[in-house]
Amino acid sequence: MSAGRARADAALSGTVNRPRTVNHTSPGSGRRGGRSRTSRYALVLLTFAVAGMSIAAAEDRPGQPQPAPPPPETVVNIRVHGNQSLTDAEVTAIAGVAVGDVVDAAALDTVGRRLEESGRFETVEVRKRYRSLSATDRIALVIVVRERPGASISNPFLRTLAGLAREAMFLPILSYEEGYGLTYGARTTIVDTMESGVRLSVPATWGGDRRAALEAERMLPGGVADRVRAGASRGRRRHPTFAVDDDRTRVWLAVDRRLPGGVRVSAETGREAVRFGARETSLTRSILRVAYGTAVTGSFPRDTVAASAALERIGLAGVPAAIVRPHVEVEGYKGVGGQAVLAARVRFAGASGALPAFEQPLLGGGGRLRGWDVGARVDDRLLVASIELRMPVGSPLSAGNAGIRVFYDTGAAYGAHESIYDVRFL
Repeated sequence: MSAGRARADAALSGTVNRPRTVNHTSPGSGRRGGRSRTSRYALVLLTFAVAGMSIAAAEDRPGQPQPAPPPPETVVNIRVHGNQSLTDAEVTAIAGVAVGDVVDAAALDTVGRRLEESGRFETVEVRKRYRSLSATDRIALVIVVRERPGASISNPFLRTLAGLAREAMFLPILSYEEGYGLTYGARTTIVDTMESGVRLSVPATWGGDRRAALEAERMLPGGVADRVRAGASRGRRRHPTFAVDDDRTRVWLAVDRRLPGGVRVSAETGREAVRFGARETSLTRSILRVAYGTAVTGSFPRDTVAASAALERIGLAGVPAAIVRPHVEVEGYKGVGGQAVLAARVRFAGASGALPAFEQPLLGGGGRLRGWDVGARVDDRLLVASIELRMPVGSPLSAGNAGIRVFYDTGAAYGAHESIYDVRFL
């Protein structure tokens, strides 16, 4: 077979016989290959270094234009807005800035901080405005402030008092309590004192009940208690039975909680220093009270019930055992035809032990036993009850209500160790 025939058959079969190449490497050829790769890496690094130096030299070339720094800004006008008692000059003096000053961003922050630290403003805002689109080196400062009450007063303490006086509300007090006489005075109240959510009240009265107090109250929606109350008071009034002065200094703390269904729960604790005639003592008082129903108002309420129960604990100085006093009061009003209303009331105040004279409940008077003077009977325990028929005259929607009441009252004051069955009711 010829050589040409053999090549043609190989092409048809898809197989090509290529000659094999054998590399004969001497023992030192591997080291020469490693040195060649190292040389290539060094060449690449050298190329990058030369390129970087060229770029840096081009940037530092004297003929290359550089960005110019912003020109300084000069204050050419100052405007003040929101000031009421302070003049524009006083505000700018507090800010420490004047026309002609050269300012930057840090200087503007310093101006705002000076105004805030003065304590005369509730809010401060410092704005910068350019005088024109082309002259960006001439600016106007706009200072927007909201003054605190009494901001014109430089003394911080007097300024605070002036601010409180502006927020205060005044309510006159005029009342008459049987057995004690006429009481008159005023109550000063500051709502949301110093933006703290606290209502601060200062009642001061003279006459039958001479008293001065400081009372604080804050609402706590969504908490365990709806409201927290605290206060301190100093008062004096004359006891209607023993005809001696009852002087008391008292501090207390209380919390209230409103529950579903018209139920209210309150807890109170406090300490009192008492001087009753020639006797001086002190006591601690804790009360837990539960009340139901709405407050009874007006002369002729109808179809309503109000009830309250309380447990009071009194710890007298020098007395080892505390005295526990339960209190229960229920009153109801029911319409019985037309405008007539049948009203009934029961009140009980107990005691687990003998009470000092200044703590004993009083029997008598319009609120407890009509037809008897207040303090006609005084003892450790008290039980009164009344029933009456009320018949209004005229429309119940009129400004004044008049009517006829037919009533029967009874009551007794008795000792802590006496039985209710052995007591004579008045």
